Amino acid sequence: MYATRDDLVGRFGDMAVGQLESMHDNGLLATTNALSDATEKMNSYLSIRYKTPLNKTEHLKLVCCNIARYLLYMNDATGEPEDRYKEAITWLKDVSAGRANVTFAEPLSPAEQQSTYIKPAVPIGDSYRGQVFGDDVFDKMPSIK
Repeated sequence: MYATRDDLVGRFGDMAVGQLESMHDNGLLATTNALSDATEKMNSYLSIRYKTPLNKTEHLKLVCCNIARYLLYMNDATGEPEDRYKEAITWLKDVSAGRANVTFAEPLSPAEQQSTYIKPAVPIGDSYRGQVFGDDVFDKMPSIK
């Protein structure tokens, strides 16, 4: 994981983290799950350009803490926690698109990058020569005249 409960407490305070944990039946488990889910979400974006998991950096801890904090609110976060979450996701999208970098991260080789590309399942453009309906189907349709 890119962050721990201690990192959350260091960024947001023991009282704030305690209040978030009190919203759950098992607060410590909820915090661990939120941090794990945040890490997986981060890896889903980061793995497009880097070998994951990455070495922890302060910025990765911050991003992980912001996402985990949002998740601990059980999707009822508004205001500053929601803004931090959206900022974290925007940064992750920028990293995956190549508009931002992660310091000290080992990039994927060109072959590894190619393996993350997903080909479209549906034919696009003029490569699809089939028809949905034939003339016989159109002849049976009522006229709009």
